[in-house]
Amino acid sequence: MDEITKTADSVKEDDKQLGQNFGFFSLMKFAIPSIFALVFVAVYQLVDGMFIEKFVGTPEVGEISIAAVNLFYPILSLFVAAGIMLGTGGNAVVIKLIGEGKKKEADRVFSETIIFSMIVSVLLAAICLIFRETIMVWLGASEINVEYLRPYYTILSAAGPVIMLQMALGVMLIGEGRSVLAAVLLIIGGVLNCVLDWLFMAVFHWGISGAAFATVIGYAVTIFYAIYYYSPIGKSKYHIGLTGIRFKEIGFICFNGSSEMISNLAGGVTALFMNHIIFRYQGEIGQSALSVVLYFQFVIIAVFMGFSMAVAPVFSYHYGTGNKEMRAKVFKLSMLWTAILSVVLSSLFFLFREPIVGLFFTKGTAIYDLTMKGFLFAIPAALFVGFNSFASGLFTAFSNGGISAFLSILRTLVILTGMLFLLSWLFGENGMWMSWAVTEAFSLIISMIFLKKKKKKYAYVKLKK
Repeated sequence: MDEITKTADSVKEDDKQLGQNFGFFSLMKFAIPSIFALVFVAVYQLVDGMFIEKFVGTPEVGEISIAAVNLFYPILSLFVAAGIMLGTGGNAVVIKLIGEGKKKEADRVFSETIIFSMIVSVLLAAICLIFRETIMVWLGASEINVEYLRPYYTILSAAGPVIMLQMALGVMLIGEGRSVLAAVLLIIGGVLNCVLDWLFMAVFHWGISGAAFATVIGYAVTIFYAIYYYSPIGKSKYHIGLTGIRFKEIGFICFNGSSEMISNLAGGVTALFMNHIIFRYQGEIGQSALSVVLYFQFVIIAVFMGFSMAVAPVFSYHYGTGNKEMRAKVFKLSMLWTAILSVVLSSLFFLFREPIVGLFFTKGTAIYDLTMKGFLFAIPAALFVGFNSFASGLFTAFSNGGISAFLSILRTLVILTGMLFLLSWLFGENGMWMSWAVTEAFSLIISMIFLKKKKKKYAYVKLKK
């Protein structure tokens, strides 16, 4: 009996999800719920944009007000990034402890992570509300679209703790091997968001405030269930309880999950820069076109982040058990699936680009043509972004937050920001549109260098004896 089978047979019943002997199809079956879950998070914003464009005032007003969702994205990414940082960093520690058989310690770390998330989220929400007017101008809101941004910003900032906790708890559920449960909760939230968007805006005529309320309620679904699931009578193997905050340990958790935080936060930072750049060339209409392009950029990123988040606990678990054979097998399968998803996604978005953009704007209009141009420039990035996301997530799974953070900072802040300003300076508006694809292509080379350099230390490939 080989090492894989022996390990799978020895794990306890509640750890079999992570300790199973994965094959080509079983790995994707395991990852699909996580992918769906993250895609639905991205769809929340997409659906808001669709309903805002259709039901907020006249068609001209709708085209301008849709930018409110995009303008708020840097703040949304702050809450999402902090939640993913604590969830991912804490999850890697918890799962490693489970692999080592230290369940009581894992329970304490889990509780500590959630309590700290609650504290941080309330502080962030307070700052965003106190400095609301200054921050909205900083986000790039003009005198015209600030009227639509203000209610959206206020409601979602106040609900920042809901957003942050939803992300942290969602990651923890996936890390526990409950990826199907996490996906079901987020799908329910997504469907509820869509229904309430229609109810609040088309029926009650609450305008853009209705979109904000619908989004908050959609996010809250996971939290409502988690209150039961992680209680002493719940079905989780972790149960949240009162515990002190060990700041050294929390510091490690934050550092370990910092790459995932940076990836999300950088998306908000670059969206901020892009809003200012496109406003220079196209005004408010340009910001609305950018919003639609970014919606589908978020969907692409969500697919690969969902896959990486699903397989990361598997690597963490087998890093704890010492199973090198399974690490190598799952790494090979993960790289293969990343390549397949890259080709499929880029092909689908290219083939269906016209009906996708047509969901928001009328074909033949100036804003439709502008959005289509940006859409086409963004599609090639889908061929590279998955490998970069997987590489960063892999090092987080091995609790090497240093490399993971370095890759994320270099890719999503240094290279992307540099390309935004350099290419827009050289090629104007077109340079801004092409910056994402160019960044991911350059970053892929760096990711491959680190994967090759660390393969012996973490044994995620079979080495010749």
